[in-house]
Amino acid sequence: MKTFFLSLALLSAIALRAQPPIGHDAFKKFVPTGYEVRDTVSGDLNGDHIPDVVLVLQSKAAGASLDTPGSRPFMILLRNNHYQLSLAVTNRDLILPADIGGTQGDPYVSTTIDNCSFTIQQYYGSRERTRTETTFCYVPSKQDWLLNKVVITTENALDADATKTVIKKGKQLKPVSIRDYTGE
Repeated sequence: MKTFFLSLALLSAIALRAQPPIGHDAFKKFVPTGYEVRDTVSGDLNGDHIPDVVLVLQSKAAGASLDTPGSRPFMILLRNNHYQLSLAVTNRDLILPADIGGTQGDPYVSTTIDNCSFTIQQYYGSRERTRTETTFCYVPSKQDWLLNKVVITTENALDADATKTVIKKGKQLKPVSIRDYTGE
């Protein structure tokens, strides 16, 4: 009988540690009135082996001016041991306005999470196009995500040989916090 209860307790502990599905309701309380979720990404952002969440928001209002700061908030939500979310960071300048993509449409492409870092890809332009990949890495001693790498690729639709990629990383960059980053 004791073995049964011990086994049941062990299975319950394992079940609690399993990742619950990420549903809209899990982060609904973090979305300000007048905004909707544009993108969500899940992964370990702080090295605790518990999946955290990145949210990219956008204004719900039709005809809203999407070129004002704060129109496309980028949020990092961390999960604790009980899988409860808490807001760690909001950056209102990282994601480009939806209406500056030119013929490419919305410039926001995606966010990926890998090994306590995340990369935001954006792409905009018409004949002359720019692709940016901005990577931030978690620094445990600062309990913050610092700018780690920026890749900027420019291309000309009429001249494929004119493509140019600039990579900045390490000492080429100031260790800017995600909280303070306003773009390259």
